[in-house]
Amino acid sequence: MSGIRCFYGQILLLLVSVCVSAGVLAQQGPRAVPVEVSQAQVRAMAPVSWAAGTVVSLDDADISAEVSGRLVTVADEGDQIKKGGVLARVDDVLIKAELTSAKADVAREEASLTFLRRELDRLERLAKQNNAAQTQLEQTLSQRDGTQNQLEAANARLLIARERLDRTVMRAPFAGVVVRRTKRAGEWVNSGDEVLQLLDTSQLEIETTAPVTLKPYLSIGQTLDIETSQQLGAAKIRAVVPVADRQSRLIRLRLEITEGDWLAGQSVKVALPTALPQDVLSVPRDALVIRRSGSYLFKLDDDSMAQQVFVDTGIASGDFIQVKGDLASGDQVVIRGNERLRPGQPVAVKAGVAK
Repeated sequence: MSGIRCFYGQILLLLVSVCVSAGVLAQQGPRAVPVEVSQAQVRAMAPVSWAAGTVVSLDDADISAEVSGRLVTVADEGDQIKKGGVLARVDDVLIKAELTSAKADVAREEASLTFLRRELDRLERLAKQNNAAQTQLEQTLSQRDGTQNQLEAANARLLIARERLDRTVMRAPFAGVVVRRTKRAGEWVNSGDEVLQLLDTSQLEIETTAPVTLKPYLSIGQTLDIETSQQLGAAKIRAVVPVADRQSRLIRLRLEITEGDWLAGQSVKVALPTALPQDVLSVPRDALVIRRSGSYLFKLDDDSMAQQVFVDTGIASGDFIQVKGDLASGDQVVIRGNERLRPGQPVAVKAGVAK
């Protein structure tokens, strides 16, 4: 019996302990939820429309053969080539033979010219002594002038032969990567035939178009939001081509990419302003909780309690969006941990993460 009484006594003590703990917790209230916060601020924002754009390279060239012949080597697709590096070579045997022949022609004309100059000197000395006919002297002068012209023509052919030999080697006009090849080693090419495409992947920008009506809202150096299904970014307007296409009535824009990892040929969306910027109350997009019943956010009151505020949204730009509701500039809004918050729930702001 004493053992049973001892057992029941332990159970009673345990129940009393649980009740005391529950009472203490009830007095302390619900546990504070850790969150990250930011401030609602007034920002200059403009409504936008999204336009399709493409990432392009500042340097993109189709490299063509400059002399006819059989290709000996062609760089592979994907090869990284430095500026001045070899892209392809054309068989130079015949052109070297032309160069040798041109050199021989120059040497022959130089020898003839040297002989005629000496002959002129001799005839001029004889003419002073009346021992040479004036006609023979004039004839030699004519031959010298003709040989001089022939030498100039031979030098021009030599220069052409040397230039043709140099152009059997196709070199990169800029550093880049071989994107594609249209010819292979062993194929015959004529002057002007495309051999490969070279593209500089280190200097990229975005090409897009905009309606003429948006021209007043676009300026050089203006930063526009860009996005794909996988990343967000920003780009500055480098050029606005002030000429509209006759059919589409669109103007072309070129944008410098300031951040992000982009690929040439990648499609992007560009946010084009459709009106002048206006000062509006905005919060980070992450502050919004979107439900079927509407969009809301949580702001913190003076007691660090989460107060639910239903809002209407407006202009969106980058990471921020305009909101209209019971909110003022400077109010702290929850941007992390808001999905499971309940109205009136206490929160604890994580140190060093308020934005």
